[in-house]
Amino acid sequence: MPDGAILIVSRRKRLRRYLICVIALLLGGFSMASAEIPLPRPRPADIPADQSRPTTTASQCRQQLAGIAEFKEMASITGPGECVAEDVVALDSVMLRDNHRVVLSPSAVLRCPMAQAVTHWVRDDVAPVIATLGSALRGIETLDSFVCRGRNGATGGKVSEHGRANALDVRAFRLADGRTIGLTDAKVAKPAREDLRQTACRRFTTVLGNGADAFHESHVHLDLLERTNKYKICQWDVLDVAESAALAAKKAMTAANAGTTVGSDVPLPRPRPLLSGDYQRRHEQFREAKRRTLFDFIMPPMKYAHSRALTHLHQGDR
Repeated sequence: MPDGAILIVSRRKRLRRYLICVIALLLGGFSMASAEIPLPRPRPADIPADQSRPTTTASQCRQQLAGIAEFKEMASITGPGECVAEDVVALDSVMLRDNHRVVLSPSAVLRCPMAQAVTHWVRDDVAPVIATLGSALRGIETLDSFVCRGRNGATGGKVSEHGRANALDVRAFRLADGRTIGLTDAKVAKPAREDLRQTACRRFTTVLGNGADAFHESHVHLDLLERTNKYKICQWDVLDVAESAALAAKKAMTAANAGTTVGSDVPLPRPRPLLSGDYQRRHEQFREAKRRTLFDFIMPPMKYAHSRALTHLHQGDR
């Protein structure tokens, strides 16, 4: 074989070996790069597919309330200010033991523990008392539940339990026969209202009705405010028609003696402004009063001195 041909074959062999080395290096580097990226671990086989998303579990209070009341779950209350509450529901109705519904009008936005206390009060206490009046409980007329405000609506004071969704104002009960029973109505049978008062004061830590203050003359306030030593407040005067009339007469007498008008929220008129002639007359009256005061102060000593002088004079004559 000629020398030229041998040289060409030798070069081809070297080139082939070179290409094989380059390909081997490239394949090795690719394998190493792939090995450096960890693969995700396989999903455990014992985890159900429906657990891949987080779920929220109802509180124990809501679970217990679900069987005896109808309500809507509400978001937590986070302000403004100290108006804060968790586990909040909108209580729509209470299920009685005979499966009849007692509807709250309007619905009450409350902490679940307060809604639970109201539900048990209605089921176990109010419904049996209403039955003694010859009918059945079917509805509750409510006023305030959650309202972010101070106590008795005052600004700048302590936050009311209404502001913590921990209070409910109840005005009346509606009966199956169409009657409406006002909690503070003196015309309603006093024994029934007295039973309602006693049951409410056992269930709640604060009960305010007529007799507590002017803010609760037409409804009853209920809340679960926690106090030291588990102290409770129960201020609800259950009066009949005669007692209410006597109390109204007493208030009228007290107001008359104080120079005010019973139940009047109209402020007294401002005093009449002094005119130019009034200033002169007032000034003369003041000077006259001042002279009389000075005269009354000086006269007794002068009379005493005059009397003593006459006594000495008579003694000298004897």
